[in-house]
Amino acid sequence: GLESPSLVRRLLDVEANPAKPSYEMASEAALVLQDCEFGNLELGRTVRNMWEVTKVLEARWETHAVAAERARDALDSMGGGTEVRWTDVERFVEQIAREKRRKEQKRTQKPTTDDGAIQRALEGRAPQSSMISWGDAVNVIRDVLGAYPHPPSGSGQGQKGQTESSVHVPIMERSKGTTYEEKVRSILNAGGDGTNGKSTKRKARYEENVIKKRKTAEEDRAFYDRMLSQGGSSTS
Repeated sequence: GLESPSLVRRLLDVEANPAKPSYEMASEAALVLQDCEFGNLELGRTVRNMWEVTKVLEARWETHAVAAERARDALDSMGGGTEVRWTDVERFVEQIAREKRRKEQKRTQKPTTDDGAIQRALEGRAPQSSMISWGDAVNVIRDVLGAYPHPPSGSGQGQKGQTESSVHVPIMERSKGTTYEEKVRSILNAGGDGTNGKSTKRKARYEENVIKKRKTAEEDRAFYDRMLSQGGSSTS
């Protein structure tokens, strides 16, 4: 990965890092809930309910399976049945590398993209003829640039604003948003003289939500105490 696993621990330390760095959440598509339990709760299942759920899931599976096979067939057909010029592959790689080097120079003043290494890599992968299959061309581009037409799930490439030439900026070095405390101070201090109607309304809504939150916490405690007294499980 591009970040150390210790990053999670650092982000959860709100004392050292009270503001959230700029980043997008990874796609949830690869997350699968395999199993879960609910303590003393007994779930009732009927044949009719199970039958209806199975119908829905099988129909959904068929739709996605057919779509996946059609896409796979199109990719295989392009990869093995289409050829492109090797000189075009070289130009594409060099263009992306040049753009990436420009971005690295702008961010760190020390570009890490090595033109010589890229040129040597291309020379080592050059085909015997002037043409190359698209499948082989994609492999060359991936190996030389580390770029994918569709990135692996969870990677940054492919997200909003990300391109083949994007340069990874370590999360802890990115700009940070406003902290919760700063937002609260801004709400409480704005429109104190009553001249700013919008700010005054925001302050009133904040104070109203604080009261609601306090009431909700008290109601939650009362609910779980009642559940515990009836034999349910406590969250504490």
